[in-house]
Amino acid sequence: MAIKKLIFVDTNIWLDFYRTRTDAGIKLLTHLEAISDRLISTYQVEMEFKKNRQDVIVEGIKNLKTPDGIQRPALFSDAQAAKTLGKNIDNAGKQVKKMKDKMRKALENPAAHDPVYQSCQRIFHTNSALILTRENPLRHVIRKRSVKRFLHGCPPRKKNETAIGDSINWEWVVHCALTNNAELVIVSRDADYGVSYENTAYINDHLKHEFAERVSKKRKLLLYNRLSDALKHFKIAVTEQEAQEEENIIQSAQRALPAPTSSPPILSLADVI
Repeated sequence: MAIKKLIFVDTNIWLDFYRTRTDAGIKLLTHLEAISDRLISTYQVEMEFKKNRQDVIVEGIKNLKTPDGIQRPALFSDAQAAKTLGKNIDNAGKQVKKMKDKMRKALENPAAHDPVYQSCQRIFHTNSALILTRENPLRHVIRKRSVKRFLHGCPPRKKNETAIGDSINWEWVVHCALTNNAELVIVSRDADYGVSYENTAYINDHLKHEFAERVSKKRKLLLYNRLSDALKHFKIAVTEQEAQEEENIIQSAQRALPAPTSSPPILSLADVI
């Protein structure tokens, strides 16, 4: 008998669907919806998604810029190539305007004009025992457990974290894996769940040990930092273009990170005195 596999997708992965520049990236969302019967999620993930999606859309609008006019030598200003270039620039400007208008509509009325939002709504509100809703009585039990692990400083938890959101998600995925006697796949690029080295993700040691104790030593807990790789684990056919588009998003995000600053020297007690 095949072992049941469940998947949990962290919030930032959902937001990546707004950062994609091609249809190949959106296709990954279609693949994910196809296995929604095995997808774990919570009202916490939905809240974080809806809290941040507007910022990601506005960021995308700002990055859409009309190409500036290209300077050309006056000697060839009447050449056919120059005229064609000018028309192409004008057409590009019109297309940018159309795209910005579509994105504004997605901000104004996502239920009608945002396909990513529509798909996520279907997934977050599907009638599934794997989705923790605000109406589910189990939320009270999950919340109490979350507060306990948060006070103990247990992962998943960011440094200087003041909210229990990650703890809620973890307690719920453990509950789902336990009640379904299932293997668990987590998709996240946050350090909350583990580390990545040379494109391979390694689950946090404490979470791995806790999962073995609370769920089963015979059930795997896997961490992926790429949705495309996780989908392949579920035997979903992911094209090279789809995987490459996700890689482009990751590389773009890494380039946008601020340069690391040097840490101040650590003072000893003697230095202070």
